[in-house]
Amino acid sequence: MNKAARLASACCLAGLLCPVFALASPPANPSWDQLDTQQQQVLAPLAGEWNRYSPDKKQSLLAIVPGFANLAPQQQQRAQRKLKAWSELTPQQRHEIRANWKKLQQLPPEQREQVMQRLRQQRAQPDASISQ
Repeated sequence: MNKAARLASACCLAGLLCPVFALASPPANPSWDQLDTQQQQVLAPLAGEWNRYSPDKKQSLLAIVPGFANLAPQQQQRAQRKLKAWSELTPQQRHEIRANWKKLQQLPPEQREQVMQRLRQQRAQPDASISQ
């Protein structure tokens, strides 16, 4: 087979396979109903607002699903609690958290670690206002 015939064959084969790849690829902006059972189980805390998310946000959230099964049950529960807590924040609260995270990432590593350590200590201490 000459070079032109091989090229024509390759193009025909590629043309035949393209529809298969198009069908196999997941949608870029899937609605909640388009998610498979595993995706819906992992992302269940976000079900109520899933369809309002941007395509990029959906894709970043879907990226956690494959590794979720490898987490210990306690880690899975923690991840779902965090997803639920995030979904319950107001847009303003989310904006503030993102802004604070961005500031934290811009700190030198030593200073960033000090801030993180203070936050861990604050989380570990019981709320003094509850016991009063």
